[in-house]
Amino acid sequence: MDKEIKDLLENDVLGEEAKTALQEAFDNKVKAAVAAAEQKLQEDYAARYSNDKAVLVEAMDKMLGDAIRSELTEFAEDRSAMIKQRAKLSKQTMEAKKWYAKKLAEHTKLLNVYVDRQLRGEISEFVDDRKTLDEQRREMAKELETVRSSSKKAFSERVNKLETFVLKQLSEEIAEFQADKKALVEQRVKLAQEGKKKLHEAQTKFIERAGQAVNKTLDSVIRKELVQWRDDIKVARENNFGRRIFEAVAAEYMASYLSEGSEVKKLSKQLSEQKAALEEAQSKINEKETLVETARAEARAANDRIKRTETMNELLKPLSRDKKTVMEDLLKDIKTTNLKEAFSRYLPAVMNGGKVEPAKQTLAETTQPKSVAITGDRTNKLSQAVIEETKQPEDLGVILHLAGIKN
Repeated sequence: MDKEIKDLLENDVLGEEAKTALQEAFDNKVKAAVAAAEQKLQEDYAARYSNDKAVLVEAMDKMLGDAIRSELTEFAEDRSAMIKQRAKLSKQTMEAKKWYAKKLAEHTKLLNVYVDRQLRGEISEFVDDRKTLDEQRREMAKELETVRSSSKKAFSERVNKLETFVLKQLSEEIAEFQADKKALVEQRVKLAQEGKKKLHEAQTKFIERAGQAVNKTLDSVIRKELVQWRDDIKVARENNFGRRIFEAVAAEYMASYLSEGSEVKKLSKQLSEQKAALEEAQSKINEKETLVETARAEARAANDRIKRTETMNELLKPLSRDKKTVMEDLLKDIKTTNLKEAFSRYLPAVMNGGKVEPAKQTLAETTQPKSVAITGDRTNKLSQAVIEETKQPEDLGVILHLAGIKN
């Protein structure tokens, strides 16, 4: 059929439109036939499925009924057998309980007899052990008391020995410390005396060297200053001569050509006088303030010196002259508030070191005599301190002046 339709379509007898219509009609017919065949196949399969399903359900019901009936028959048989077995077991259980109760009563009786016998033996043994333990405890208490008394005695002896040893060591250490302290104080006293001597020698050597150096420096400086002063005097004279000529010419010019020059001159003179008066008053005020501050400082220093002098006089009053000199050297660097404590610390060494000779005073015939107030065989420390305080700045000022150093 397909070959005939193909031959017909390839034939040139039919036109293109007829060929197209014929092809479309043929395709539609084929599609309808295919759809009808598919519909028929679906209906056949549905009917076959329904039939197979009914047969399968019927077979399953039959198989399940047979299986359930066999299981129920077997279950009934097992149940009857179990009831018979339970009755048999209950009977055996009752018989076993009776036998067990009988045996339990016999065993309980035997156990009570055995426990009673064992308890009596254990109690008698416990009583014997307790008596033995009490006796051992009393013996141990006696031994413990003996050991405790002996240990206490030995401990007290050891403590006494230790205290004796510690006291002995402490006394030795304290004695050694006191000896070291005493030796230190004596050594300091000795060093103070030797230091004073060395310091005096060093001061003497320094003054000699400083005097030589100052003399050389003064010679060279004075020569240079004299030459410079001569040149300055010459220049000043020339300037003074020129200024006087200028003043004479200016005065003549002012008197001849400007009558108001005299008034201007008067006003200038008054201004300069007032300015000079103000400067003089300010300088006086500054000098007075400086004097007041200096007086206050001197008053404070004098009060401190007086207090220190009174304390030193009170402390050094019982000492002899040589020991007083040594003690003064030792206390010169100590604060006023600590003088008494330092005096108490140095006093034994100074008193025991009486063999130490005081520093010898060098005789200087060229030095100016010091004003000393006569107060018996003791020097006036206040006047001496005031003289030394006033002397030191003068010496320092002289040295600075000779060295060419200005304040």
